[in-house]
Amino acid sequence: MLGLIEPSTDQTLLPRRVNSFSLPNGFKFVVLERGVSPTVSFVTYVDVGASDEVAGKTGIAHFLEHLAFKGTESIGTKDYGREIALLNEIDDLNEQKKSITDQQKRKLSAIDEKIMSATAQAEELVISNDFSRIVQQEGGVGLNAATTIDSTQYFYNFPSNKTELWFALESERFQKPVFRQFEKEKAVVLEERKLRVDNDSVGQFLEQYLMKAFDEHPYRRPVIGFEQDIRGLSRADVMSFFRKYYRPENITFGIVGDTSVDEVRKLAEKYFGGFEAGEKSSRTIPEEPVQKQEKSLVMKLDSEPWYVEGYHVPAFGAPEYPALRLLEGVLSGGRTSRLFRSLVLDKQIALQASFSSGFPGDKYASLGLLFALPAPGKSLDSVRDALREQIETLKSEGVKPSELARIKRSLKVSYLNAFQSNETMAGFLCEFAAKTGDAKNAFRLLGALDEVKPEDVTNLARTVFVESNRTVGKIL
Repeated sequence: MLGLIEPSTDQTLLPRRVNSFSLPNGFKFVVLERGVSPTVSFVTYVDVGASDEVAGKTGIAHFLEHLAFKGTESIGTKDYGREIALLNEIDDLNEQKKSITDQQKRKLSAIDEKIMSATAQAEELVISNDFSRIVQQEGGVGLNAATTIDSTQYFYNFPSNKTELWFALESERFQKPVFRQFEKEKAVVLEERKLRVDNDSVGQFLEQYLMKAFDEHPYRRPVIGFEQDIRGLSRADVMSFFRKYYRPENITFGIVGDTSVDEVRKLAEKYFGGFEAGEKSSRTIPEEPVQKQEKSLVMKLDSEPWYVEGYHVPAFGAPEYPALRLLEGVLSGGRTSRLFRSLVLDKQIALQASFSSGFPGDKYASLGLLFALPAPGKSLDSVRDALREQIETLKSEGVKPSELARIKRSLKVSYLNAFQSNETMAGFLCEFAAKTGDAKNAFRLLGALDEVKPEDVTNLARTVFVESNRTVGKIL
């Protein structure tokens, strides 16, 4: 099956071309030599996301991702010495404001005026979008980043003759970052929250739903952060989070394309070998207690009616994970899947019906969501009953071997199609390296899917789909 990726190769050749190595300070590199075109895709995978935040500082991982594009000590500034002095002055003034009482309004006004003056002076020294300009000017495309509950990823593509430039830029970005234009970017993040959550009915619902479904685990908090927390973040907060978590042992670089592991190793030692390892950062993630009774959330919002049932499911690295992926396929793997065929085609009571795992992440045990969007004139109770009917049928009658074989073929093809993209492949390799310790487990998953038996999927369904493990959500 792996031969589908590149017709000229056999099924064992692609994994053999994946090479991984680590620097003494902890940075990990995963390289896949693939000279199909003179380009290279680069992914920087930071094993740090919103789940690493503490209460009261939510949104900091996502905010940091935004600030990582603001430049460095030499990129994005006309005069770093003058600029950093002004930024430090602003930080000091903001600290002074914290001790001002409501009765000292005149003193507060004077400090605000000084902050405005220093901010304006610092802004004059900024070369906006300088990092992006350099990347684009040198032929780079796809410059972007994404923060999830589990990780933060930075990615772009360069012509292969610009490989060393990527190393120079990325090492500078993570060794000498300058979190400039802080308040301006905070306003951007707050506006993003308004669009994604505050002014979006589904966003409001999902934020409340996660807080209902999880009692202790940080999966209950939104990646974007709570508005009050975002407003309270300081430059010092972000720098502290950066120094604690953006450390070599938490960062994996995925490099796929027209390059060689020898070239990458040489450049890695040159540009990243000088980073200090320091003390390993500790993480204490609260464990979610076992849910013992059904929970529910009902919200009246300006939205189409929604029906959701969430069930706690195993994490990415759990032994049951391959069976979980196949359970997804059985229930909602296309137009022939059980939920779509029954609720959408046959009964015509839903416009959409699906089951998906890994919400809001999958590094830790998370949620599998049963979802239905009722058809016009159909009730939430009717789609609830139809969903549960399908689940009970699955639990009692099991999965047919022919059905499972079809799902396996379909899932493999979807993986292999994704593997054809260098950027997607780089992301896959990074994720498996970070979550399982070995990038080649991205390929071994295909073999693990083959090992799953019908009864494995059925037994997982019987374990997961129980009332005490369920959180019901409705938008009326």
